[in-house]
Amino acid sequence: MRGRCPILGGAASFFERQVVMQKLKYYGSVILFFIVVGALGFGTSYVQRPHNVVIGVNLALSGEEKAYGEATARGIGMARDKINAEGGLLDEAVTVVAVDNHGSAGDAEAAVKQLTSRHAVAMIGPNLSHCALAVVRDATAAKMPVISPAGTNPDITVDHGTGEAHEYMFRATFIDSYQGRAMADYAFGQLKARTAAVVYDERQAYSKGLAAFFKQSFLADGGQVPVYVDVSLDDSFAAAVAALKASPCQVVYAPFYDEKAMEFIVKARDAGIAALILGPDGWNGQRMAQSLSPAYLQNLFYTDHYANDASEPVAEEFAEAYYEKYGELPDSYAALGYDSFMMVAEAVRRSGSADPEKIAAELAKTIDYHGVTGMIALDANHDAIKPVFIMTFWQGQPALLEKRPTVQL
Repeated sequence: MRGRCPILGGAASFFERQVVMQKLKYYGSVILFFIVVGALGFGTSYVQRPHNVVIGVNLALSGEEKAYGEATARGIGMARDKINAEGGLLDEAVTVVAVDNHGSAGDAEAAVKQLTSRHAVAMIGPNLSHCALAVVRDATAAKMPVISPAGTNPDITVDHGTGEAHEYMFRATFIDSYQGRAMADYAFGQLKARTAAVVYDERQAYSKGLAAFFKQSFLADGGQVPVYVDVSLDDSFAAAVAALKASPCQVVYAPFYDEKAMEFIVKARDAGIAALILGPDGWNGQRMAQSLSPAYLQNLFYTDHYANDASEPVAEEFAEAYYEKYGELPDSYAALGYDSFMMVAEAVRRSGSADPEKIAAELAKTIDYHGVTGMIALDANHDAIKPVFIMTFWQGQPALLEKRPTVQL
């Protein structure tokens, strides 16, 4: 019996798996290199079949942030299987080449060279904003289109100095200014909050940027932000908890990734902080539901890209297929991985070519992709214009409260 790739998955009847692990040193870092090779009469590498469509994947498949990368890779694997079951792209099965960037900006940057050497026509990932920012220069030089499934920092697609869009950088997600404003508006409008605290990590571009966008929007709505605490030098959250006790607020915005968010939530609640706690897409509600006891899931609200109970046929179909394959419901990262692959696949089909420059040109024209995370159009900055989901937890599971309409900032 043939095996299954534990991350990218896929039925062995469609693919033979060949995992090649090489220690490749770039910029002093070691990268584990995984090559998933298509079967159906194909050779064992793209070099032997230069007309085969190779799509690169640059994700954190190990390290502290591997949960995001693994979920995204599962979604990519499902999309690849669907495309190949339908005949592939340009009459060839698609090969996926995946590089583990370990959540390191340096390794993510080095991965571009590895994927270029493997003749990838496009790259999916990185997810993490600091890793996605690190690939801009080399991807642009290589003229390789890159779509970040979940990178939300605005500078991923736009040059901060010139304000011009990076020609080869795209994203399948909304940007931080959008989700920061959406949560601030929801807190002020629906939750009726008039005072907000912000607890963030200055070391992370993701956390720092979201904190600023939320604060700016909440103040513009008419609220007050008397507590604005950087915890970069306070991993125990002691100073943050003390500040929240000294100046109680109705809501606390905590723009962290899920591990740090869960640690903060537990410490805040154990210290008697009763305020509503708000967060961004990095919370990964599916994982939080599995990790936190129900008592800690009360009075939490966060923004996300996808909801299993969104009542959209395409989303429901994806959730059912994912559950059948993996025995659990998908999170937003799996959904974003799926959509990212499908957006690239559509660009390849429209271009009728495996030329990366032509694929990038077609990606930029995406205006009506009906994905599992909603209807997606890319604006002039290559940012996804799409709905943002306001989520909470109900009976211990992520639950959709509101789907905010598409807004172009």
